[in-house]
Amino acid sequence: MYVKSRMKRDPVTVAPDASFYEAENLIRSSGIRHLPVVDKHKRLLGLVTDRDIRKAGPSDASSLSIREMHYLLGKLQVSGFMTPTDKLITVKPDTIVERAAQLMYEHKIGCLPVVEDKKLIGIITETDMLELLVDIVGLNIQGTRVTIAIPDEPGQMFGILQVINKYNVNIISIVSPTYSVEGRRLAVIRLKTQNIDPILSDLKELSYEVLSTVKWPSME
Repeated sequence: MYVKSRMKRDPVTVAPDASFYEAENLIRSSGIRHLPVVDKHKRLLGLVTDRDIRKAGPSDASSLSIREMHYLLGKLQVSGFMTPTDKLITVKPDTIVERAAQLMYEHKIGCLPVVEDKKLIGIITETDMLELLVDIVGLNIQGTRVTIAIPDEPGQMFGILQVINKYNVNIISIVSPTYSVEGRRLAVIRLKTQNIDPILSDLKELSYEVLSTVKWPSME
């Protein structure tokens, strides 16, 4: 899956010569946290975040009057407090979503502008990534989550899949974290059924250790 399939196309943007108040109003009225700065050709020049707005805004420690502060902020242009392009992490539309998520995690950032030929074509945010996670693991589909401890060896999933196939049950998702405990890994399998007892019985007969079962969406 590529970034272009999950990004927001034609995001709200601002010009570099826009004022502080214009940027602040755009962020508030649009309900966004990240505001790309582009020129008239849609080339990405920088990024303004809600945090930048707070930092550039009035401070309680300031000795300026309210009138003076409003005057100065009205004169402050976006280009004066944005993060410029050369300090931004960006991705291309054909970047895989796993790489985008890795970049956000490693650099502790909340969004990635999507750029092609130096032009902004979209933006992907941490919220988009969470929506993708919900979709991938199938949280919107009713079923049962079964967590099984299995040896960290090749072929261990085969017997489990045979049992599931025996009962003609659809698999919503399978997730297995990379870490292991005492040589065993967790297999978290979401099944599109809530009639799970026959499957559990067969798994236990085959000596698979079922750690938990949770019927979804009734999970607490």
